[in-house]
Amino acid sequence: MDALPYRVDRERLLVDVRLTPRGGRDAFEGAEKLSDGRSVLKARVRAVPEDGKANAALEGLLAGELGIARSHVAVVQGKTARLKTLSVAGDLVRLSATLARLAAAVLILLVAFAGAPASAQFMARGDICSDPSQFQRSRAAVERAGLQTPDRARLVRTLRAAQSLARDACPNRDGWLVRRAVGMVNAVNREVRLPPVDLPLFLRE
Repeated sequence: MDALPYRVDRERLLVDVRLTPRGGRDAFEGAEKLSDGRSVLKARVRAVPEDGKANAALEGLLAGELGIARSHVAVVQGKTARLKTLSVAGDLVRLSATLARLAAAVLILLVAFAGAPASAQFMARGDICSDPSQFQRSRAAVERAGLQTPDRARLVRTLRAAQSLARDACPNRDGWLVRRAVGMVNAVNREVRLPPVDLPLFLRE
């Protein structure tokens, strides 16, 4: 996909999204190219498209994936349409990198679920400090695994806790907390049959 589903506009990013409300879960599902050549992120939320509920759910979903405050994300175009543009404020370099990984996450999922050979699965592995999309990959696998609601909720809580640990531990290179976060992610991955994530390079040197 040549075009990216986001662009820099002064001190913010503008992110194009095709939203499916009443989608059964809150999740991003990679990116797609529209007939007019534009690229958009694909997202679905459980909320209904009434009284701004779906827009609010989308804003919260994107903020969570980017690891920023909910107040830094807002739907600025397409409030009553499926195709929307969201404004995102923050560290543009970091946010751009995270969005690029989020758009590519669907390719990782295809490798994981298509019964790819071990060599291809190894290529999909990464570490949670250099590649935050590892959390997105695991979360998407949980949502697709057809688990009972209590089990799904338990695994989602584990991933959220691991992501919270990583946000604090990775910048500070806190080895104990990073190992704990990696262990939590890999415990989830074992249950949904995903390859394990690696320890960050600074813990393997």
